[in-house]
Amino acid sequence: MFVEFIVPTKIITGVDAIFRLPYELELRDVKKPILLTDQGILSAGIYDLVKQAFDEYKFDLQVVYSDIPLETSVDSVKEAYRLFISENCDAIIALGGGSVIDTGKALRMMVSEGTDDLIALSGADNITKKGVTFVAIPTTAGTGSEVTGVAVIFDKLSNSKIAFASDFLIPDVAVLDPELTVSMPKKLTAASGMDALSHAIEAYIGIQSNEISKALAFRSTKLIFDNLINAIMDGKDRNARFNMLMASPMAGMAFSNSMVGIVHSLAHAAGAVLHIPHGVAISLFLLAGLKENLDRSKGDFSELLNAVRCDFLGSEDERAEEFLNAVSDLLKEVRCLSGLPSGLLEVGYKPEFEGRIIELALTDGSSIFSKVELTEEVARRMIKASL
Repeated sequence: MFVEFIVPTKIITGVDAIFRLPYELELRDVKKPILLTDQGILSAGIYDLVKQAFDEYKFDLQVVYSDIPLETSVDSVKEAYRLFISENCDAIIALGGGSVIDTGKALRMMVSEGTDDLIALSGADNITKKGVTFVAIPTTAGTGSEVTGVAVIFDKLSNSKIAFASDFLIPDVAVLDPELTVSMPKKLTAASGMDALSHAIEAYIGIQSNEISKALAFRSTKLIFDNLINAIMDGKDRNARFNMLMASPMAGMAFSNSMVGIVHSLAHAAGAVLHIPHGVAISLFLLAGLKENLDRSKGDFSELLNAVRCDFLGSEDERAEEFLNAVSDLLKEVRCLSGLPSGLLEVGYKPEFEGRIIELALTDGSSIFSKVELTEEVARRMIKASL
């Protein structure tokens, strides 16, 4: 078996890790970065913590773009690009969740290729160089976007999510500071955690999984099961926050190399049609997608059970079923504690949306890497099971 595994990001982690960032920029001769963020980050005071780190280092943050929506769009990326060019910026800092970091990736593509036609760069490997320095500072623990070469941007004209993939999208530096995540609301903590879990599991069971991706995915799964509930119950539990921050890039590195599967295909499609956050969509389709994989992934599910509990000594079939039961139990507890929706009907789904969701899911590239072929019948079953 031939395996390529790419992890070029320098990861800086721990309490007060953010205070190292100005030095990292200086090492790369950065003079005038643009900082991308959103209004939630500003109102939560997280930006103030980052600004404090820059002020102590006497590094002036002059350019800030904060009009990034919960699900970033082509329009918001173009606005950021215009600001980057007009202010003669020379680097990109993305402070926020997956939407903000994906905006940074898309902006980096446009800058490196010198074009404002973002759609023309969609797909895989359609950029030719890395371009300017790019730093990702996640304020959620779930997307793993700080270490991946994948971005998803919503396009209003086609009412769909456009995927981009290239090794040149992977951030140069990721700063993982648990202090920047303690103000994350329960619902966002939950949705982010389920997103990370889906990355870990789908990376483990996919057709491109390998020993490196499995090791990262296994450890990520264990950290999520051990810490997500505590992070939801007590947002100021720094240990739980730190462990979730570790689980997210571990799963990110795993799926960035092994890719994901049918859970993500349906989540991308439903997210575009229903306009719901990605982590919420993932939480709705996770169990249904794993059940579709059961027959072909019994061995993998049996192994993953060891990340959850080591005292179950049944057959492979029984252990696989027990792992799915554990995922189901975790989902139920997470929903109870956080208010995450338990079905599609709670987020505005109507029967007339089914055709469009299936259409988008069948053209989503994620399912290419699944052991289970995503047919119209499979997609319809997953929607029905997720109502």
